[in-house]
Amino acid sequence: MMRFIKILIFCFVFHSGIAQQEISFVNEVWWGVMTSAQVSNRLAVWNDAHFVNELFFIYRTGLTYHPKRDNFVTTVGYGFLKLGTPNSEGSLIRPEHRPWMQTIYRVPSTKKLSTSFRFRYDARFIQNLEAGNLADGFSFNHRWRFNNALRYAWGNVISKNTRFTTTMLNEALFRTGPGPNGVRHEHRTHFLGQLGKGNFVYSLGYVIRYINTSPTVARINHGPVIWVTINLNFMKNKLPTFVEFPSDHVD
Repeated sequence: MMRFIKILIFCFVFHSGIAQQEISFVNEVWWGVMTSAQVSNRLAVWNDAHFVNELFFIYRTGLTYHPKRDNFVTTVGYGFLKLGTPNSEGSLIRPEHRPWMQTIYRVPSTKKLSTSFRFRYDARFIQNLEAGNLADGFSFNHRWRFNNALRYAWGNVISKNTRFTTTMLNEALFRTGPGPNGVRHEHRTHFLGQLGKGNFVYSLGYVIRYINTSPTVARINHGPVIWVTINLNFMKNKLPTFVEFPSDHVD
């Protein structure tokens, strides 16, 4: 089964430049809990947490503004991470502070197939390493992220009270700046099946992450994705005026 998955990954992400690199594979399981709490007709408080064993934990919070047409959605916030190090034996001991902002453009659609485009900027302050161990001080980098989400709403095909959606996400991530930490380029692809019931959306899928560590070496992390998204409404006696999608909150 794993051999078959690796063949699919090669077919999906390889091009002539990648094929010349030395590739290693890492299995991962990506857990996430994401919430959006609407506090006014246009504002929501964002909180989410993501965890991948031995790689990272991130908690992020922010404030989201939805305009009346709900097509340009903007969030600003702060994230705190714990990362692994080469010598930490899987323990997440390396801190990172990450102010961030993002804007999502939702292409207007009245059909079951819809799409959106997201730009996110991360200001990354990561504790330095020396010989694989934590060192004094933090380095600073910019990370620029470009995401496209393609969703198909199947409707109530499973039960009258359950919404079924399939989503494919593609995201390119680029690092710039003076700091030595992090990789220059990464590409992520998510395939998700999602069940929505009430305020909850349960996402189960698979992620493939191509991580370009150097011109001659790359790593492909891949594995299942298990997410829960919760949309809350704190406006008394008022119906929600917007909805946030799991793809809005992907790390």
